[in-house]
Amino acid sequence: MSRLTDYLSQHLLRKIPIRQRLIGAFVLLALLPLVISGVISYAASTAAIAERTRVLSTEVVKQVAKNIELGMAKLESDSEALVLSARVQGGLAHYAGGDEVARAAARRELLRALLERYGSFDFINQKYLLDRDNRIIDAQVFATLGRGVEGFAARAPKLLGRPAWSIYDNAGGQKSLVLLRAIHDKANNALLGSLFLGVRPSHFSAIFEDVDLGSGTDIFLFDADAGETVVRTARRGEAAPAPALAAQLRRGLQRGQRSGFTGYDGSHLAAFSQVADTSWFVVSTIPLAKLSTEAQAVRDKNVLIGLGGLLVSIALAVLLARSISAPLERLLESMRETESGNYAIRMTAEGKDELTQLARRFNQMAGQVALHHVQLEARVSERTHDLAAANGKLAALSMTDGLTGIANRRRFDEALAAELARAARAGAPLALLMLDVDFFKPYNDHYGHQQGDDCLRQLAALLAAHARRASDLAARYGGEEFVLIAADTDGATALALAESIRAAIDALQLPHARAPLGRVSVSIGVVSLRPDDGTSVDQLLRMADQALYRAKEQGRNQVAAAAVGANA
Repeated sequence: MSRLTDYLSQHLLRKIPIRQRLIGAFVLLALLPLVISGVISYAASTAAIAERTRVLSTEVVKQVAKNIELGMAKLESDSEALVLSARVQGGLAHYAGGDEVARAAARRELLRALLERYGSFDFINQKYLLDRDNRIIDAQVFATLGRGVEGFAARAPKLLGRPAWSIYDNAGGQKSLVLLRAIHDKANNALLGSLFLGVRPSHFSAIFEDVDLGSGTDIFLFDADAGETVVRTARRGEAAPAPALAAQLRRGLQRGQRSGFTGYDGSHLAAFSQVADTSWFVVSTIPLAKLSTEAQAVRDKNVLIGLGGLLVSIALAVLLARSISAPLERLLESMRETESGNYAIRMTAEGKDELTQLARRFNQMAGQVALHHVQLEARVSERTHDLAAANGKLAALSMTDGLTGIANRRRFDEALAAELARAARAGAPLALLMLDVDFFKPYNDHYGHQQGDDCLRQLAALLAAHARRASDLAARYGGEEFVLIAADTDGATALALAESIRAAIDALQLPHARAPLGRVSVSIGVVSLRPDDGTSVDQLLRMADQALYRAKEQGRNQVAAAAVGANA
């Protein structure tokens, strides 16, 4: 039996081109999954299919919940930009503290800002700004509607600065998904009012329309607190979920169970996933009868197909696999030996098929690889050394100002962002000095650009000498402007450092015939603060630039500090 198998696989089948063998193998291998699935499905139970359904349904409802959360997050982000705008902040402040004329003007401006932001969004059917007592800032709103909104806002949970989402039914029976966001004064965090946005449920219904788990299934958004369906597909109508399912979802909300898979009424299964920070659940229901029917159909079909091809497939697959795999295994073993450095190994070329030609080609390549291996290793070693040296030079040049030799703008931007983040985490002060050479254009016009460059190099060297700590960084900001980052430096120390730099430059007595003082001088803007997570690089640069501008306005050759309020 062994001799017959060897003859068929190693001699007879090797006379057939490998392409024809592979085609035959592919046809036969296509039968194997059917046979295997028939055997497996014959023993499969409704419970096994239910497990697969559980995984699929749970992942579907989680994805739908995540898509809803993304839509909600977009509205939250847009609303945050509105309530933090100077227009809304100032309008609410004037409305709360002004006389009737000021309140009327503030009301008009606030309503205009609200309409400009959301007037074109047809899915937002209710949009109101409320004062700090939850009263609508719109004299044209009906009293009944106003009382309803005021009561809703008063009952809404307070989420420590985050917006709250809930369901609201107005006096006319119109249901909305409401985003309620408290508006606080950016200066002192005092409550100014609230933003009330009512979103049509149909805005989220498209998410459900794209989900189809088969006939008899349903998917919808359910509010466990209110005990009612919020959004569902149009093809399923407005039918309420079974009371047993609603009760299970309420218990899950109370236990903090965000997702799961459960049965109810003895006839259905349901997968559910909670929408974050709400009492809403995305629910998908499947009838048990659908699972058992599917199991029986798959089992019967696969068994009939599998039994027909099982015996023939096994016999032919073994022969075909052996005729292909045995030579390939020898080729792979030879390749492994070659990869490990044994370039003397060669294949035995027998037969007339493509594998024989491949073996001959391999033998030729093995000889060529052995010849080139030594040359390649020497070349790679030489090129690697050159590349490392070039990369080192390039990295240094990319962070250095070519004229002055100190850090350039790119290095400064990276360092300032890193130091700002570090200071915010540690709660430590961070100082930034911005220097500008006074009357430098007249200097260049009078003495020429070459001497102007020499002047900038001297000032850069002096500035670098004052960056004494490892975390300090002196950099050229652009043109005749320089900057100095001083970590862990409070306002008084930063001003003293700036004054010492100004005095040192003044002491250089660099002649400047076109300047009022007759010598080169600098103006320095200083900002020092304890940043938090909301402090940005642009804010810090803007404050330093404003301080520099003030130093220029006050007569130049002096130091001016930025006013930073509570962060100083």
